[in-house]
Amino acid sequence: MKKYVLPLAAVLLVVSLPAFAARTATVALTHPEMIVYQVYPGDSFGSEVAFAGYEGTIPADLITVVPGILSIVPGNNWENYVQAARDSQPYTIKNVAIVKTTPELNQCADLFPAKVVSLGGTPNVRLWWPLMYEVPGTTWKLTILFGTSTPYDDDGPGGPNPPSYVHTEEWVWRMEASLDKIEQLLALFHEVPFGTDEVPLISDEDLLPVLLAKVDAIRNATQPLDAEILIGDFEMEVMDACIPVSPRYPNPTGSGTGIANSSENPACCKLLVDAEYVGYLLGALQPGK
Repeated sequence: MKKYVLPLAAVLLVVSLPAFAARTATVALTHPEMIVYQVYPGDSFGSEVAFAGYEGTIPADLITVVPGILSIVPGNNWENYVQAARDSQPYTIKNVAIVKTTPELNQCADLFPAKVVSLGGTPNVRLWWPLMYEVPGTTWKLTILFGTSTPYDDDGPGGPNPPSYVHTEEWVWRMEASLDKIEQLLALFHEVPFGTDEVPLISDEDLLPVLLAKVDAIRNATQPLDAEILIGDFEMEVMDACIPVSPRYPNPTGSGTGIANSSENPACCKLLVDAEYVGYLLGALQPGK
């Protein structure tokens, strides 16, 4: 069983801009890292209804989870992110950049390759990032460069920055995983369709409760060795169920059903990567084992 090698923690680089005049050099104002997940609780009682025979209709309770979205809302002229806007200090945006970094994985590296996506230029940065198939450890770093017509102390009295004409702010989001999120991911994959036949990504109805029970067993393990064995059992169950194409018909069990695993819908690999990442966090798996 391959083990997930946890990438080095994202390093927030301190950017020093060259001084073009007295009191113009500044270091980046770096904000605390924020955590995002691939799935979140949804609306359990939406507009759908279920038919209950003689009892009539009841709330369907169909939509239990929804895919996560990293949505960056800049406001007017990035006022939601620029400290000068909060201080009512006139400013001019010089550049905005977003760098997305996906870590290197041992498992499923063909479907989740390590890569860096860099977007620069104020109107050209992407503000909407679907998270369902992002792997743990992925980071998004937003860097904003702006200038002021008069020296402005962006980090206040006592901070490392003196009043300056040039300013940089950095924001970082990091993708995380947990056992609770794996449970929600299983529910999501059971609800999201795979292909035009509207077959769920997890199309084997008998498999879902088995996987949920295995996740619960990992949670209740009292020793790292027990957790490692249970994580391996979960991974084997997932790998045995991987299917490359959608089942022809939405048959709830039997031949052809399983867990989708294609370049467009790598649900199987997503579960494997998250399980190994969580195993490392629990101390059940070690780098390079």
